[in-house]
Amino acid sequence: MLKKISTMFVFLLLLAGTSKAQWTYEGAWPDTNYKGGTHGIEVTPDGKIWTASYYKQNWVSPSGDTLSVSPILIFSADGSHVDTIAIINSGTSIDTLGKGGSTSGTRGIGKDPDGNILFTSGGPSKMIKINYQTYEGMGMHAVTETGSSPTAPSVANDGTIFLGPVVGGGTSAITMYDPELNYLGNAVLGPPNIARTMEVAPDGNAIYWTPFTGDQTVRIYTRPDEFSDFAMTDSMLTGMSIESSAWNPATGLLWVSNDSRGTGPYTHLTWYGVDVTTKAIVDSFTLPSPHPTPSDELPRGLAFSADGNTAYVGLFGTKYNRLYKFTKGSVGVEELAELPTGYSLSQNYPNPFNPTTNIKFSIPENGFVSLKVFNTLGQEVATLINEVKSSGTYQVDFNASNLASGMYVYTLTSGSVNISKKMILMK
Repeated sequence: MLKKISTMFVFLLLLAGTSKAQWTYEGAWPDTNYKGGTHGIEVTPDGKIWTASYYKQNWVSPSGDTLSVSPILIFSADGSHVDTIAIINSGTSIDTLGKGGSTSGTRGIGKDPDGNILFTSGGPSKMIKINYQTYEGMGMHAVTETGSSPTAPSVANDGTIFLGPVVGGGTSAITMYDPELNYLGNAVLGPPNIARTMEVAPDGNAIYWTPFTGDQTVRIYTRPDEFSDFAMTDSMLTGMSIESSAWNPATGLLWVSNDSRGTGPYTHLTWYGVDVTTKAIVDSFTLPSPHPTPSDELPRGLAFSADGNTAYVGLFGTKYNRLYKFTKGSVGVEELAELPTGYSLSQNYPNPFNPTTNIKFSIPENGFVSLKVFNTLGQEVATLINEVKSSGTYQVDFNASNLASGMYVYTLTSGSVNISKKMILMK
């Protein structure tokens, strides 16, 4: 009797569906009226999206003066424009965002554990802390300690702020500041190459230095506790050209971007979710090239909603829309009670379909599997599976409600095997 129950339990496990997730590209956000030069994105605890440009623009102040600044644009989650901030008043001083220098302003945007915004700029280099609820200044620090204009800031759970140098090497340094923006000291002296972003682990004891030049290797500096020095102890993702990064607050994955300058086996305009414990890539999404004549098509911003299911990204070039949006919805993945005889990818059913269809595939051995959907231009529009799977036969539900009618190609990749088939969405 016990053997029968055990056999039935195994059979039910084989049939049980598991809920995976699919990143869906939602397009330009909030619309096409706001153009690029994006150089930082953050989502505050009230769900608002903050973003600023590397480049300056003319802004008319409340007093009627026209200033060349790099203002912060603020949007609500529904896409409505909430405010534009160019002057920060802290009560004792007034700072104009991005004012000074020739053409460039913002270097990045970060967020402290309370949700308050940290804005870094170059020419002159400074860091400004902004109350996310009142938009009032909470402090300003003239950044001289990094030895170069600063990267985007990253903040540990205890409020310690980390800044990197855009141009590393030599006497440049990754530096630390307390929540009041007071300089605490250097974390790492002379991190190599050129970087736009970096991340610190939530506990403050690991730094992920992400240069996009040189050998394009993420260097990991760690310390056993806050009283000890940092030392380089590991590395990962060699050949990835990273210019934007963020932690997903829901999954704990470190997300980093790659562009066409990457020399490794990574895809242009793709953001990868990395499990830093195993250094494995476990998730990703790709932005279809948004302009027919690309120029400065470089990722320079990434932020997630609090639930981790919405991602906002931005590109450096001025011809691009300020933000692009991805959402993550449930995808049904069912392991079937069919033994695989080899690698196979079945024709989707139904086909044509509107808007959902099923895709079945088999893999004869354990391994990393991706199942992706592309349009006829070869642009990725959906990632259905992007993870390690055990040997077996699977059925995946695909919902194309956000896509236009037409022909699409779905591709199964596992090891050296690559199988593609066509399907037709007819609305």
